[in-house]
Amino acid sequence: MSYLILKEKYKHIAIVKEHNNFGNLCFYIQNLDLKYLKNSHTEFIEYIYLCCLESLNISKSHNNSTYTVHVYLENVSMKHFSLSLFKKLNKKLEENLEEVLDTCYVYNATNTTKKIFSIISPFLNNDTKSKIVLL
Repeated sequence: MSYLILKEKYKHIAIVKEHNNFGNLCFYIQNLDLKYLKNSHTEFIEYIYLCCLESLNISKSHNNSTYTVHVYLENVSMKHFSLSLFKKLNKKLEENLEEVLDTCYVYNATNTTKKIFSIISPFLNNDTKSKIVLL
C-alpha cells in the first residue's frame, strides 16, 4: 500500500514534519487504538517505516543524515501499549534503518512510561537506548 494511502489512515497517530532542516517523526500515542490495529500490525508498521524514510529524505534534502522522533504521551496508559507490536516495529526498524536516528524525545514521561520503558529496554540495542531522552 502506498505511503499516501497509509498516511490518510494513520496520520492521527504518526506524522512527518520538517523542522530546522531535519525530518521529524511525531507519534501521538494517545491516539493509538490497539483494537483498531489488531489485524493491521503489518500495515501500521509499514506506515511507520515509510514515515522514517520520509523523515530521512527531508533531512537529506538539507544535507543532514539523521532524523528525530518525538513521542507524545499525554493521557497514555498501559492500554496504549502492546509489547508484541513494539517488538515487530523495533525489528523492522533495526533491520532496515541503521545509524539514522539522531534523538528520540519522549514527552510527558510518567511512572507508567518508565514502567513501559523498563519492559521494552531489553529489546532495544544500546545505540538506540542512548538516543532516547525522557522529558
